[in-house]
Amino acid sequence: MLASTLLPLASLAALTCAHFHVLYPEWRGDSLELETASQWIWPCANISETTNGTRTKWPTTGGSIMINGSHEFAFTYVNLGLGENVTNFNMSLVDNFNQTGAGALCLKDAVKSALEEGLKAGNITGGTDGLDGQKASLQVIQIAHSGSSLYNCMDITFSKDAKLLDDEECKNGTGVGGTRIGASEAQEAAQPSGSGTTQAGAATSAKPLMGSGVLAMVVAIALL
Repeated sequence: MLASTLLPLASLAALTCAHFHVLYPEWRGDSLELETASQWIWPCANISETTNGTRTKWPTTGGSIMINGSHEFAFTYVNLGLGENVTNFNMSLVDNFNQTGAGALCLKDAVKSALEEGLKAGNITGGTDGLDGQKASLQVIQIAHSGSSLYNCMDITFSKDAKLLDDEECKNGTGVGGTRIGASEAQEAAQPSGSGTTQAGAATSAKPLMGSGVLAMVVAIALL
């Protein structure tokens, strides 16, 4: 299942400098291998939306997200755009999250409240219950010490029958954790793990922010 693909991808990511892999949901394509792709290109590494056959079914209340980064730290953002051929990722699910440690980072159940609040802010009727069958795309942005933004996207279909990753699949790599930057109580969202321990509560403090991609660009400029 997913576990059979995570280990080889994790190994590849460790060998790739200054970029990141998406482990779950399935990304649009390997932006490190495709000739026309580049993670430097907004909004989705110059990779077009996938066909229905390669969309990942994702829980209507928000699902798991797993990436493998090569940076010792990286500001991380996850945005959502509803519909097909998405060009506007205007709903923030994770913002101002500082990944620490290079390797696998899993956010098992981190976006539920942000998704609910984002739907309300966008005046989208039906709440999360109304998302069943809705096509959408996720955008992950990482900004490391160089100040440059890296982009990858994943296409999903919301499904009331979809499940979160289980604890055996959703594990942080050794020494990988993170903190929500700017949170009022500086809450640790995911403690560094000594032996690949599952971090189910990662980024639970993330709040919805419309247009966090703009904020990401501001942060990037500040790091230059």
